Amino acid sequence: MALVLIALIAIVPCMCSGDTTSFILDSKRFPDDDRFAPPIGNGYLATNVFSDAIYVDGVFNGYREDSHRARIPSTASIRVTSDVISEVYRLDMRNGVFIHKANLSNCEVEAQYFAHRLFPNLLIVLIKLMKTSSSHTCLNVHLHLNTGKSSPDFGLEQKMVNINNTRYQYGPIVQPETNSSALPTIHHYWTHAPESLSLTASEKSHTFKFITSIHTNKTRASNGYSTALAMSADELYWLHSKVSVCQLFIDGSSFFFLQQRMWQGLWKNGKIETVGDTDLQQTINACFYHILSSLPSKRTDSFHGLSPGGLSRGGKLLANVSGGPHNDYAGHVFWDMDTWIMPPIMMFYPDMARTMISSRLRVLPAVKVRAKASGYEGAQFPWEQAFTGYETCPWKPASDYQIHVTADVGLSLRHYLAASSTTRAAELLDNGGTDLVLEIARFWKSRAVKSTEGDYVITGVMGPDEYHFNINNSVFTNYNAKLSMELPDLLMKKNLASLDKIELDGFLEVSNKIRILYDQQHDFHPQFDGFSLKEKIKQSDVVLLGFPLQMPMSRATRRNDLEIYENVTDRYGPDTGTWSMHTVGWLELGEPQRAHQNFRMMFRNINGPFKVFSEKPANSTEGPRCVNFITGAGGLLQAVVFGYGGLRLTDDHLEVSMSGIPGTSAWAMNDLKYRGFTFDMRLADTVVSVNVSESEDANKTLTMVLQDGYTYPLQIGRARETPNKAFRLRVMNTSDVRVHSGGQSVTGDILRKWILLVVLMIMFGSSL
Repeated sequence: MALVLIALIAIVPCMCSGDTTSFILDSKRFPDDDRFAPPIGNGYLATNVFSDAIYVDGVFNGYREDSHRARIPSTASIRVTSDVISEVYRLDMRNGVFIHKANLSNCEVEAQYFAHRLFPNLLIVLIKLMKTSSSHTCLNVHLHLNTGKSSPDFGLEQKMVNINNTRYQYGPIVQPETNSSALPTIHHYWTHAPESLSLTASEKSHTFKFITSIHTNKTRASNGYSTALAMSADELYWLHSKVSVCQLFIDGSSFFFLQQRMWQGLWKNGKIETVGDTDLQQTINACFYHILSSLPSKRTDSFHGLSPGGLSRGGKLLANVSGGPHNDYAGHVFWDMDTWIMPPIMMFYPDMARTMISSRLRVLPAVKVRAKASGYEGAQFPWEQAFTGYETCPWKPASDYQIHVTADVGLSLRHYLAASSTTRAAELLDNGGTDLVLEIARFWKSRAVKSTEGDYVITGVMGPDEYHFNINNSVFTNYNAKLSMELPDLLMKKNLASLDKIELDGFLEVSNKIRILYDQQHDFHPQFDGFSLKEKIKQSDVVLLGFPLQMPMSRATRRNDLEIYENVTDRYGPDTGTWSMHTVGWLELGEPQRAHQNFRMMFRNINGPFKVFSEKPANSTEGPRCVNFITGAGGLLQAVVFGYGGLRLTDDHLEVSMSGIPGTSAWAMNDLKYRGFTFDMRLADTVVSVNVSESEDANKTLTMVLQDGYTYPLQIGRARETPNKAFRLRVMNTSDVRVHSGGQSVTGDILRKWILLVVLMIMFGSSL
């Protein structure tokens, strides 16, 4: 353990100072609606506080469309139930822990709940009893364990374990996703929770630990449990000591702070900071927290993907209903991960973005089979992906027509490659990425059909707007498919892959001639063939052409698309990025008031003291639908990063156009990652500063290219300030910074001025 501590200290510097209040969400009451209980998770295990369910990444039960997250009865939902005089519930997002403090008539109690990020198969509950008054006895403090009903998802057996107060059960899921897929088995060790806890007469305080260890591998489940069990309670729990957190690490005396260390390391590697609006700052932190709770800290190829409801949701809540919003989409992976969640996370945590892409690469063999079975080439992704990669969507129109998901996967690849260093890009492409790019392009080439007019059409689809399906030439689908077919050629031009020229020409033949609907008379993009402006749409669709697809168009066309579709969008449609994309669009057009109106629309979907997102506002006619809706959290982050931050990834540079966020006096994106560089970007008043902190390659330099063409090399540790106007960040070979074709360098500019001065002195004499 000492070696682990030393290694962690070397990797993650101590974060013992700074404002932490924006990471704390307090409430004197737990939410009356337990759907708005916050998640605790680490990308492998997750639960909602005080719920009766624990879920494991990739463990599903049910055949095909009935596939859902397999519920493990919770052994971590332990709650103090004695008569409470006063209490506080706290979500500490900075340290990834939920805290319940209760003052009883005879005792003071503090309970902590967390999913360990260093040991991802562990859920820990620590309950500390304290005599803080002479009248305190701390006797018979009652507990309630909410395991709920037995789970129909597993055939569980209990087995005796020769360790005091330890229980063990194991068993496979009941029904695999297909007739040929495996039956995952879970191994579950936990500490038995008694009906009550007490202190002895001589004890002033004591911390009781309750360990839950779950894994599909028995050895890992057993070893994880044994590791935690070997720690003393004080090693597992540390909160109110006068010793600094950093000193604890140096002394190697706290296992619990390994958890804090991991979470604080995440925040150190990427965050957004605002000045002047505490609620906004807490909301942004909550967006990150709810998403990060469903992602593993380390890059892995075994991750099964992000679902709209995160890892802590997705069980079968409605027994007679398969999947859908009221079952939190059963834990299935949708386009939400690729389009809404990954892009803002990628700008701060590229390894997590790579892990999300791996969850798509994992099922490439299955999606190739699906394309072939449908009569097409390449790979066709399912609308809903679970364990196998076969379609698990219970709503037939979506599974039949919503094929744009395959292009959405392609777009996520394009984004990742645009943001990555050459080394990172090569790592992905050499490990299945090139095959994935090609198979997606092959699918779209085979799916498009040449019309009698000589262009290519895609018929029988559904765009993001799910009110209309079996339509032809969805403008979103067609343009996204176009981007997918252009990506292989882009890899060739950038020398990232060696591909067959004849096949590339075939892709470009279709992509160059694919039908992109445009109404010249009214200067806007119709959503599909025969679309009427009198029809309501469910969510943003055409608006996505401007962003994230970044389709070139005039400002007038962009404005018309925004105006027209904002007026026909269901105001209570599910917020899968709708209002965030309108925010981005209005900021592009220099309309901050319109942008802010749309930005605030997203806050209707934030619930309770712990800022849990829902798919719809809780007061809508359908209620909140899917909860812990991390798609909405991703959308809000996109509005900040790509809207107010104005970031645009292109094939050779990063465009930046920052805007002030209403209610703030300054704001910053810290530890952004772009092509091997880590940097902070801050807007205060009318000045933007960029400060590079790290570089992966000493032979590369990150440069700032201003609108006048001047190029400023950005040196590590030296902030560069500029008036708040749009600029570009471009990575160059360090040796090329002085003289290059992309603009004028600072050193070159100074040299030119000196030459001009010498020439003038020669011409006009020394009087100059």
